Amino acid sequence: MRDFLVGTAGHIDHGKTTLLKALTGIDSDRLEEEKRRGITIDIGFAHLSLGSCRIGFVDVPGHEKLVKNMLAGIGGIDLALLIVAADESIMPQTLEHFHICRLLEIPGGIVALTKCDSVEPELLNLVRDEIRAMTRGSFLENGPVIAVDSITGSGLEFLQRVLIEQAAKSDRNRGSRQERVFRLPVDRVFSKRGFGTVVTGTLTSGFIRKEDAVAVYPSGKRGKIRRIEIFNREAAEAVAGQRTALNLMGLGKDDLKRGTVLSRPGGLRPTRSLDASIKVLKGAPRPLKRRTPVRFHHGSGEWHGHVVPLEGKMVAPGQRAMVQIRLAQPAMCWIGDRFILRMDSPPVTAGGGVVLDDLPPRHRARNLPGELLPVKALQSGLEAGNRDPDQVRIEFLVRSKGKLGIDIDELSARTGSPRRRLLGHLQQLPEIELVPQDPPLAVTRTALRILESSMLSYLDEFHSRKPLAAGVSKEELRNRFLNSSRIDYFQFLLCRLEQNELIRIARSIVMRRGWEPRLNPAQEAVRQSILGVLRRSFPRPPTLTELKRRLHQPPARTEEVYFFLIQQGDLVRVGGELVLTPSQVARLKHQFQIKFSSGQSFSVPEFKDSLGVSRKYAIPFLEYLDREGVTRRRGDGRVVL
Repeated sequence: MRDFLVGTAGHIDHGKTTLLKALTGIDSDRLEEEKRRGITIDIGFAHLSLGSCRIGFVDVPGHEKLVKNMLAGIGGIDLALLIVAADESIMPQTLEHFHICRLLEIPGGIVALTKCDSVEPELLNLVRDEIRAMTRGSFLENGPVIAVDSITGSGLEFLQRVLIEQAAKSDRNRGSRQERVFRLPVDRVFSKRGFGTVVTGTLTSGFIRKEDAVAVYPSGKRGKIRRIEIFNREAAEAVAGQRTALNLMGLGKDDLKRGTVLSRPGGLRPTRSLDASIKVLKGAPRPLKRRTPVRFHHGSGEWHGHVVPLEGKMVAPGQRAMVQIRLAQPAMCWIGDRFILRMDSPPVTAGGGVVLDDLPPRHRARNLPGELLPVKALQSGLEAGNRDPDQVRIEFLVRSKGKLGIDIDELSARTGSPRRRLLGHLQQLPEIELVPQDPPLAVTRTALRILESSMLSYLDEFHSRKPLAAGVSKEELRNRFLNSSRIDYFQFLLCRLEQNELIRIARSIVMRRGWEPRLNPAQEAVRQSILGVLRRSFPRPPTLTELKRRLHQPPARTEEVYFFLIQQGDLVRVGGELVLTPSQVARLKHQFQIKFSSGQSFSVPEFKDSLGVSRKYAIPFLEYLDREGVTRRRGDGRVVL
């Protein structure tokens, strides 16, 4: 069974609900108030099976005060059924609904001329001409205009045939939506006895199966699918393009509302700021200036926010421009999503557009020209249509992250492409490299080259500034260049540089390949002096402070050479400021073995007496022997191992 989703549009009292009832036998007005007043207040639903095609209808209210409800139901449809009453022709909400469908880029449309049996043929032809004039240059320009009458039934059979033809065309484009991440904007929430929480909505992308884990956004709270219904029948799964009811476990009625979105855990990134390309309608009451209040409509939700023009001080009626939209509450968008902007006062549709960056920086005027270049390149790439739009989005996001890169999970949450598709795309993009971590990290090769060059330059500068230091610690290097990234990424870079013979790594120290610290003549003299003093002073070596006083050299030079000798292994740090030469360490261990046998216990005073040293030397020596595994502390004494 092939599913196809149709949304009605049109002015109040032009017969949208009556036409659907005549087509399907279902009254889509479900509220008591709707039946009492004879007008559609909230979105309603009906369906019809025609051969191998199952057509779902979303009926929307036509009153000007209920456009926000219309917008909650119109998203995700395959075809707009614009309904115009032959006895009234084009009315204000006809135009507004038509503009909304056009701004949302609904893929196809049909115009149904209702109440045709109540007007003369001349008037009917005149209304047809007005509709053709209105739809010229739009998605409806070559669409069928079908005269029907819901009371007599004339034209309904022809309308059904046209709907089947449109469904066949639409089915060819359905696959790409089903291959994306599951997303369902919620338009109704209720509790049902014996079932619990139930939500309905149009599955705009991906698929969902019973027992699948889901998350509700923006809260991120998780639950599970207990039951799926499509057109009031239980199903094992639902796919993109279907009206769906989901019975949820682990989520209460208060956890969801119209405007929240269901997706897989981690599938979306809520945001309060968007860079977008918008078009302001010619009939908008005024231009959009900085901080103009707007209502942002996306999916089934409505958010309050304001507009910040990025290409001048305002966007005038009839103009296209880049803007940043800042929202009071988080919304859930993917790059490439379309939306509608409505004025706060008067409450009319101002325009709409497409999301280009779902997590942009707050632009400063002096940085705008440079920051907008990649966003404009993204827009051009999406509009050109000569490349896979997913690859255009991926390149934009990876480039925007620079040296830090972007992991696969974030790419998926911002583009709507699942991991498998992303990995396939990334393998076809030669400028992007994948860093092997979990999840894999995507970085441009240019950013990697710049980062590696910066790290090498820093090592060169460090060696020049500190010629006696062996190199830079891994920790310092990571903190300077990749502090906010995972250790896997840093290790990946070090491995690449080492494999390319550009650096050498000794334990935790990184140095340029071929670098060897060297002493100048003055430093060599200090080295000889330090080693000479230490050889003559065993087992009572001087501290660094004492060395500085005894050598009569510049203190900084003495200290520099002292630490160089430790680094080179010519001195062994015993404890605190006490050091010994390697031969003195061997001598210390030898004397200890002569005085004390394996398994013997001894006290600190006994050790002091055996070496003839004070507690100042005995305690550091014993702590060193503990670290070396020669002795082990037991109470106030030691035992020989």
